[in-house]
Amino acid sequence: MTPNAPTDRPRLVRAARTTPAPGTATTPHAPALPVPQRSGSAALLRTGEEHAEVTRVLQLVDVLRARWTRAGADIATRLLPGVDEAALDAVEHQLGLLVPRGARAWWRSVGGVDPVRTRYRASRPTVGPGGWVPLGLEEAVRRATGQGPGPGAPPGLLPLFARDEELLAVRLGSSSAVVEQLVLDEVGDAYQHSWRAPLEVLLSAWADALLAAVLWLPDSHDWVVDPFARQALPHAHLLD
Repeated sequence: MTPNAPTDRPRLVRAARTTPAPGTATTPHAPALPVPQRSGSAALLRTGEEHAEVTRVLQLVDVLRARWTRAGADIATRLLPGVDEAALDAVEHQLGLLVPRGARAWWRSVGGVDPVRTRYRASRPTVGPGGWVPLGLEEAVRRATGQGPGPGAPPGLLPLFARDEELLAVRLGSSSAVVEQLVLDEVGDAYQHSWRAPLEVLLSAWADALLAAVLWLPDSHDWVVDPFARQALPHAHLLD
């Protein structure tokens, strides 16, 4: 079986000061208007673009579930229920940054996975392509705040998936969900960035691979990959 650039941190942009025109009345010490905050599913649908991204992620989750089920893979029966909007809002309050809308859509559908215990081992099932394990929101926050398990995620990043000492994470404070692959460096105390891709592109690549290049082996409770079929797929670099 084949096992399956950093960006600037978000900056606070302050509104420019304006000088009132001569003769214009002003109110001294006028209170500043509160900055609107995103909260709940209604806010996720603020624009057509946001709605399209959320809808696409939710559709791809359904496609992945169907293909895991058809393959008879362990993950099909070990997915945990997603979290509610209140839990996601609480995480944003705790971390002080917004969770990208695509990542919110993912966690509303998938709350991680339960381990599978076989005769020889206990392990958490993977998505198949790449061997990535979906993280629950609580574990993701622990990693983002350096509380383990495993090395903490770099500042400003929230991991969705893990593989050994590698992570797939989204950047907090961003509106759209762009996933970054983080690989632990040789010293073992810091991550290097490998590739970046929109979450919906990654999920679509996984769905294509499950259809054409990845096969479930029920006896070994594992996936096997056809490397030639995988390389022929779009976005093959996301499947390693």
